[in-house]
Amino acid sequence: MAKIDKKQLPSTLRQFIERYPKVWSAHEGLGMECAQAGPLSEKQIQLIKIAITGSLTLETAFKTHVQKSLQAGTSKREIEHTIIQLLPILGMGRTMMAMKWYQESLIRKR
Repeated sequence: MAKIDKKQLPSTLRQFIERYPKVWSAHEGLGMECAQAGPLSEKQIQLIKIAITGSLTLETAFKTHVQKSLQAGTSKREIEHTIIQLLPILGMGRTMMAMKWYQESLIRKR
């Protein structure tokens, strides 16, 4: 599991990491253990997490997993296709919200 450049993370999460580094480390450790528990690739795992966090309207987590997905080599088209899968289940409003967050994530990466 690739480490993400903390500068690419949403500011709320960066502040949390700075204030509670041990909690963040434990959280990241759990995520790494879960990722290593089966045969899914890092790209597949990050796309699943994009779908879950988009479904649950978790903006900070969604944007973080977009960045992690890009770092894992996922194409923008693959991420967009994942977001489109929200449409028949969650409707246009939440899908467009996720697309907006995705676009904001790309702007931050530049």
